[in-house]
Amino acid sequence: MHASVIVGGVNPERIDELPSLYEEAFLPMLRSAPGWLGIYVIADRSTGSGHVVGLWETEANAAAFETSGEFARALAQFPPGILTGPPSRTVGEVLFHARA
Repeated sequence: MHASVIVGGVNPERIDELPSLYEEAFLPMLRSAPGWLGIYVIADRSTGSGHVVGLWETEANAAAFETSGEFARALAQFPPGILTGPPSRTVGEVLFHARA
């Protein structure tokens, strides 16, 4: 399993818009992406610092989401003023994963 990790900033006053934005705009795109397994959207309400962890079956699946242009199309879905700057994205192998 591999993970894409996106680091960025969100306007703290607009953090509450993220769940519905992901549900309505991003999930249909992600669900149709080959190898997509899930996503976690994490934000610090006081600073707006945010992380998005996407889980993928393979490194190739995770990379293809970006090289296909889907990642750029996803970023274009953010309404003006939510992001405080361009996010960065990296992909790595999940070395350990545990559940309760």
